[in-house]
Amino acid sequence: MAGEKVQDSPVYQTLHTFFHHYMVERNKEKTLAMLSEHFCSIGTGEGEVAIGKQAFGLLLDREFASVPMPIRYAMSDYVQHERVPGCWDTYFAMETQLTLPDGSIIPYKIRITTSLHREREGYLIDCAHASEASRSQGKGEFYPLKFISQDVESLSAETRQQLIEIIGQIMPGGIVGGYMEEGFPLSVANEQLLGMAGYQSYQEFKQDIHGLILNSIHPDDRDYIRTEMEKVRSKGDQYEIQYRMKKKDGSYFWVHNIGRRTVAANGQDAIISVLIDITEQVHTKTTLEKAALTDPLTGIYNRKGGQARIEESVRTIPSYIFLMMDLDNFKQLNDHYGHKQGDQVLCMAAKLLSDSFRKSDTVCRLGGDEFCVLVEGCQDIAAIQRKMEGIMEQCRAIIRAHWPLSNCGLSVGGVFAHKPYSFTELYQWADELLYEVKRTQKGGIKLRELDATH
Repeated sequence: MAGEKVQDSPVYQTLHTFFHHYMVERNKEKTLAMLSEHFCSIGTGEGEVAIGKQAFGLLLDREFASVPMPIRYAMSDYVQHERVPGCWDTYFAMETQLTLPDGSIIPYKIRITTSLHREREGYLIDCAHASEASRSQGKGEFYPLKFISQDVESLSAETRQQLIEIIGQIMPGGIVGGYMEEGFPLSVANEQLLGMAGYQSYQEFKQDIHGLILNSIHPDDRDYIRTEMEKVRSKGDQYEIQYRMKKKDGSYFWVHNIGRRTVAANGQDAIISVLIDITEQVHTKTTLEKAALTDPLTGIYNRKGGQARIEESVRTIPSYIFLMMDLDNFKQLNDHYGHKQGDQVLCMAAKLLSDSFRKSDTVCRLGGDEFCVLVEGCQDIAAIQRKMEGIMEQCRAIIRAHWPLSNCGLSVGGVFAHKPYSFTELYQWADELLYEVKRTQKGGIKLRELDATH
């Protein structure tokens, strides 16, 4: 809800209207009109389970007959999450007050989760789950493990299956649990998690990961997971982590894992987590971050991206050459051929530099017709001078063939260093050398090794 007031959210407004019809007006028709046909719910009472809109209507008949008076309510701690476009999951706390005929007031606190989907210009509610803090469940115990216990065996198989299906629909992600041992041996995984990872059954998933949750995690993320889980030392400790999880087909997807350390039904130390697929969000973030660091015309680093990478690189390499260059007579080229052709020359120069240096080197467009290159681990300044002279000749040949009236080419200045310097310092020293080239003979190159005075 960042940047948005709760009251302004159409999802929140839908829920507020629903509970007003349901609890204050006690109006069955208006209440049911806000539900999807496949609506299901779990209430706080033992018999308050309704699978389908019709079944919920029967519950309303019994409830309204028993308690016809209005129930006042207040929603708080509201959180909403768009699971997929147009589908929302919500969580909030609710305080209710029922005023009896004798004037006495009965307060009640519950926690509610709901799922909704967009329908035309509004929203319909697909499922709702109301719960209260258990008096019998100890602090640090997590509901899915409590549910998957011997107590459940007292329910009929049909009721157990219905409850499992409803919980799977209500939870905003997959559920996975394991024991606090090496590799985190798997103890539970729900249908939604299996579907997220592309498995048909629990046994298939367990067999593929050899019974260890850690094997379902990308190898590059496993040390991070071990480190984070070492911090979860006590029963009830919570954790929130993000990592890549393996699918059956061998690909990976990003998950946001919210979990807790607890105790399993058999008494072993365990962990239980809810996993939400955040692959799309991660890819979007990565794309935006890359765009922020990339020059949109040439596709190489922009000044911000190049400076950050160069300053990071020079801290760890023993020697390097920082080169600055610009296109001579670039304004003349634009005047003769137009700015669109000028853009093509910039792209040509960027590609020529990128193709001529290693991936470990940094090629950057500083702005306008100005570029820079950081060559890592270089020990021979003469070799770099020969390499740059070859690049400059290629650039001149391409320009002569396509833009002969421009008399355009590259001028280069650069410094050779054996210790870290700031980007600002390197830029200043290389720019001074480039200025000397431009002042004396355009299309030339001047390199200098930095001495102890710098």
